[in-house]
Amino acid sequence: MNHNDRIEETIRSIYHTFEHPGAHPVDAGLGAIDTWIAALDGLGGSALMGIQSQLRTLRTHVERDDRPAIAASLQQLGQDTSLAARDLHGETGDHLRHLGQTLVIAAGNLKVS
Repeated sequence: MNHNDRIEETIRSIYHTFEHPGAHPVDAGLGAIDTWIAALDGLGGSALMGIQSQLRTLRTHVERDDRPAIAASLQQLGQDTSLAARDLHGETGDHLRHLGQTLVIAAGNLKVS
Protein backbone atom coordinates (compact mmCIF):
# COMPACT_ATOMS: atom_id res chain seq x y z
CA MET A 1 0.00 0.00 0.00
CA ASN A 2 1.43 3.39 -0.92
CA HIS A 3 1.40 6.36 1.45
CA ASN A 4 -1.50 8.11 -0.30
CA ASP A 5 -3.67 5.00 0.07
CA ARG A 6 -2.62 4.64 3.71
CA ILE A 7 -3.47 8.30 4.37
CA GLU A 8 -6.92 7.92 2.82
CA GLU A 9 -7.53 4.71 4.77
CA THR A 10 -6.56 6.51 7.99
CA ILE A 11 -8.93 9.38 7.23
CA ARG A 12 -11.81 6.98 6.54
CA SER A 13 -11.00 5.10 9.74
CA ILE A 14 -11.04 8.28 11.83
CA TYR A 15 -14.43 9.32 10.46
CA HIS A 16 -15.79 5.79 10.89
CA THR A 17 -14.66 5.79 14.52
CA PHE A 18 -16.63 8.94 15.30
CA GLU A 19 -19.68 7.79 13.33
CA HIS A 20 -19.70 4.36 15.07
CA PRO A 21 -17.94 4.83 18.42
CA GLY A 22 -18.76 1.36 19.75
CA ALA A 23 -17.71 -0.46 16.57
CA HIS A 24 -14.03 0.48 16.50
CA PRO A 25 -12.03 -1.47 19.09
CA VAL A 26 -8.93 -0.02 20.70
CA ASP A 27 -6.81 -2.82 19.22
CA ALA A 28 -7.61 -1.65 15.68
CA GLY A 29 -6.58 1.90 16.61
CA LEU A 30 -3.35 0.68 18.16
CA GLY A 31 -2.65 -1.36 15.04
CA ALA A 32 -3.14 1.70 12.84
CA ILE A 33 -0.81 3.75 15.05
CA ASP A 34 1.82 1.00 14.94
CA THR A 35 1.54 0.85 11.15
CA TRP A 36 2.21 4.58 10.87
CA ILE A 37 5.15 4.41 13.28
CA ALA A 38 6.67 1.63 11.16
CA ALA A 39 5.90 3.47 7.89
CA LEU A 40 7.73 6.58 9.09
CA ASP A 41 10.66 4.61 10.52
CA GLY A 42 13.88 5.43 8.73
CA LEU A 43 12.44 8.19 6.53
CA GLY A 44 14.42 10.78 8.51
CA GLY A 45 13.84 14.46 8.94
CA SER A 46 13.06 16.22 12.18
CA ALA A 47 9.40 16.81 11.26
CA LEU A 48 8.80 13.10 10.65
CA MET A 49 10.67 12.13 13.79
CA GLY A 50 8.46 14.54 15.76
CA ILE A 51 5.34 12.99 14.23
CA GLN A 52 6.62 9.52 15.01
CA SER A 53 7.30 10.54 18.61
CA GLN A 54 3.81 12.02 18.91
CA LEU A 55 2.35 8.77 17.50
CA ARG A 56 4.11 6.85 20.27
CA THR A 57 2.66 9.28 22.80
CA LEU A 58 -0.80 8.87 21.26
CA ARG A 59 -0.43 5.09 21.49
CA THR A 60 0.21 5.34 25.23
CA HIS A 61 -2.83 7.59 25.72
CA VAL A 62 -5.06 5.22 23.71
CA GLU A 63 -3.88 2.25 25.78
CA ARG A 64 -4.83 4.15 28.94
CA ASP A 65 -8.09 5.46 27.42
CA ASP A 66 -7.07 8.97 28.51
CA ARG A 67 -9.47 10.96 26.33
CA PRO A 68 -8.23 14.48 27.14
CA ALA A 69 -4.65 13.39 26.41
CA ILE A 70 -5.76 11.60 23.20
CA ALA A 71 -7.48 14.80 22.04
CA ALA A 72 -4.37 16.89 22.79
CA SER A 73 -2.18 14.39 20.98
CA LEU A 74 -4.48 14.28 17.93
CA GLN A 75 -4.47 18.10 17.86
CA GLN A 76 -0.66 18.18 17.90
CA LEU A 77 -0.44 15.45 15.24
CA GLY A 78 -2.83 17.39 13.02
CA GLN A 79 -0.79 20.55 13.35
CA ASP A 80 2.50 18.70 12.79
CA THR A 81 1.10 16.86 9.76
CA SER A 82 -0.18 20.08 8.23
CA LEU A 83 3.17 21.74 8.82
CA ALA A 84 5.04 18.83 7.21
CA ALA A 85 2.74 19.07 4.18
CA ARG A 86 3.13 22.83 3.83
CA ASP A 87 5.74 22.71 1.07
CA LEU A 88 4.57 19.50 -0.61
CA HIS A 89 2.79 19.85 -3.91
CA GLY A 90 0.60 17.42 -5.78
CA GLU A 91 -1.45 14.51 -4.55
CA THR A 92 0.69 13.59 -1.54
CA GLY A 93 0.67 17.14 -0.18
CA ASP A 94 -3.10 17.34 -0.66
CA HIS A 95 -3.62 14.03 1.14
CA LEU A 96 -1.39 15.08 4.04
CA ARG A 97 -3.15 18.44 4.40
CA HIS A 98 -6.50 16.62 4.46
CA LEU A 99 -5.14 14.21 7.10
CA GLY A 100 -3.91 17.15 9.19
CA GLN A 101 -7.35 18.76 9.07
CA THR A 102 -9.04 15.46 9.88
CA LEU A 103 -6.83 14.93 12.93
CA VAL A 104 -7.64 18.41 14.24
CA ILE A 105 -11.36 17.80 13.67
CA ALA A 106 -11.07 14.44 15.45
CA ALA A 107 -9.40 16.15 18.39
CA GLY A 108 -12.23 18.68 18.59
CA ASN A 109 -14.88 15.96 18.34
CA LEU A 110 -13.21 14.01 21.11
CA LYS A 111 -13.07 17.09 23.35
CA VAL A 112 -16.82 17.63 23.10
CA SER A 113 -17.87 13.98 23.37
